Amino acid sequence: MKKDNVPKSAAKSVKKYINKGIELFEKGNYRDAITNFDEAIHIDSTLAEAYCTRGLVKSKIGEYFEAISDLDEAIRIDPNNVDAYNYRGLAKALLERYFEAISDFDEAIRIAPRNADAYENRGMVKGHLGHPESAIPDFDEAIRLEPEFIDAYSNRALAKKQIGQHFEAISDLNMVIRLEPNSHQAYNERGVAKARLDHPKAAVPDFNEAIRLNPNYAAAYFNRGLAKKEVGLATEANQDIQKALSLAEETENEKLIARIKKEI
Repeated sequence: MKKDNVPKSAAKSVKKYINKGIELFEKGNYRDAITNFDEAIHIDSTLAEAYCTRGLVKSKIGEYFEAISDLDEAIRIDPNNVDAYNYRGLAKALLERYFEAISDFDEAIRIAPRNADAYENRGMVKGHLGHPESAIPDFDEAIRLEPEFIDAYSNRALAKKQIGQHFEAISDLNMVIRLEPNSHQAYNERGVAKARLDHPKAAVPDFNEAIRLNPNYAAAYFNRGLAKKEVGLATEANQDIQKALSLAEETENEKLIARIKKEI
């Protein structure tokens, strides 16, 4: 039904379905959320918000092609819908359509130059393309716009590590830990950065904390094993590496399994 022809009572129902869909989405009840957005669109097929949010939910459950279709429609209805460009770019990135994703983030930035998410997303995709140097300015801008943007600090740290800026990476990870003290990934990554600066002894406490926060964190066990090996704790190192292998095999983390087996 076209928007102009939607009665006021139906418009209230549409809003009710959209609000309920958002509520269910935030609770992680994705299928029921989609059902509510379906109902809203059935009543009024001209609502960009319904297509946009349904597209986001579909992306969350791995239905990337269907998500893109919804986000295409949201953009057709509202060509200045920044969220739709951001969500579509992320869906395309997950399909490894990286250059198309960057184009969507470019458009989001053109429409809303102060949209920190678009800069962070674009930087992340540039990192996936193997261009950390060009990714860092995007993370810089995201952080300038949103000084407590945890993902931007995390991803900037990873980009800096890739180009050998380990001191600077540690500084970013310090900020992540200050903002999110229970981030086991941040402790692990900071430990890796310290180890790459030839400070394996200083790295071990970070790996300890990562494991305390997540006792099944295979990568942290492996990294701690490597650090302990460097400081001459061969027996403990071997125990950590074997533990890492066991956990990696449980989760079928083939990439990590291959790295561990090279070390054994």
